[in-house]
Amino acid sequence: MTNTPKRQLRLAWGGATDQGRVRANNQDAMFADWGIFVVADGMGGHQGGEVAANLAVRTIANAQRDTAEELHDAISAANSSVHNTAAEQPELHGMGTTVTALAIIQNADGPQFRALNVGDSRIYRMRGGQLDQLTDDHSYVAELIRRGELDEMSAASHPYRNMLTRAIGVHPEVEIDEWTFEPVHGDRYLLCSDGLTNEVTDVEILKQLQRGVDPSSTARALVQLANNRGGRDNSTVLVIDVHVENINDIGEASSFTAQSRPILTSPEEPSTEETHTTKAFRSTSESSANKGRSWLFDQVAIKFATIVIALVLAVATTATITSIGWYARSGYHVSIVGDHVVIQKGRVGGLLWFQPTTEEWTEIQVTDLVLADQERLRDGETTQNLSEARNFIANLRERLIRTEAGN
Repeated sequence: MTNTPKRQLRLAWGGATDQGRVRANNQDAMFADWGIFVVADGMGGHQGGEVAANLAVRTIANAQRDTAEELHDAISAANSSVHNTAAEQPELHGMGTTVTALAIIQNADGPQFRALNVGDSRIYRMRGGQLDQLTDDHSYVAELIRRGELDEMSAASHPYRNMLTRAIGVHPEVEIDEWTFEPVHGDRYLLCSDGLTNEVTDVEILKQLQRGVDPSSTARALVQLANNRGGRDNSTVLVIDVHVENINDIGEASSFTAQSRPILTSPEEPSTEETHTTKAFRSTSESSANKGRSWLFDQVAIKFATIVIALVLAVATTATITSIGWYARSGYHVSIVGDHVVIQKGRVGGLLWFQPTTEEWTEIQVTDLVLADQERLRDGETTQNLSEARNFIANLRERLIRTEAGN
């Protein structure tokens, strides 16, 4: 009697993430373990984006996700978790995140892939030397491209290219793109945040995936390439290799096996460049002339030098504090305080103990703004002077009026 061949699915994966060359922190998050791969790109100011991305990823990682329905519920739970946390903590108001996920589910035909997506992080598949983007970007510019109202070249410089039309946590409920497909031997999948795709073209991504090196090395190479191109945003990459085998001996076959360790928001990769520091020590001999100096002369000289050094340090410290204070209080920026858009004097986020002060409040509320403007203002929009800040507010009002008129 001949047994019907059973498929065995083996996966090998690797990931890399980096804050880039411009951002002060990394607001991306990722998770990879036993048939679930997730990348999230947070938004919402200095802290909110990081909280949103990690909260979403951890919620999905801890959820039951063996079926398509359970995976859908896991993404919905992540949306609720981010939304509720933002509602409970005013300093996180308006935060959100993208989520793109590739998972293994079991059905009567064996293991299958299930993809889910919200936002503009992406899933690519390389098959037979061809790279295909499997996900649709949920962004204003992508919608214009799909409607034929904008081309790819114009989209790259469009002022609203970062404005999302869907995100996890912004609203109580979210629409999720999701579909199921067969795993094919030799396929290589890539999950990434837009920090990669904004710097690296699809042709360049394909070239890296075709090099045939292991997933971890490929992921690191892609992140490094994004940084070499400017690294204007955080970039996160997961690479998954697919191996499918038919095994006659069902007793020895498992439907899914892994060949890599779990990943949960990997720390920043250390630099491979080594720095060697050589300390030079020089010994000197006391001359016979110096041996004759009196002990009293030495003590007076030491005390005098100590007083002079103390005075110099005091003057330097006072000058430094004065300079820091002047710098910290110079300039203006448009930001968000509570639920309102305001004009503040001083540096965004403050400097040491010098915090910005609110100069003017506006009637514009956070909920009036599109997601791109919310994220922009939570990071602070720096202006040269008060007049420029007021002009920015005036332009913002005009855009809101046009938007309301269009609706």
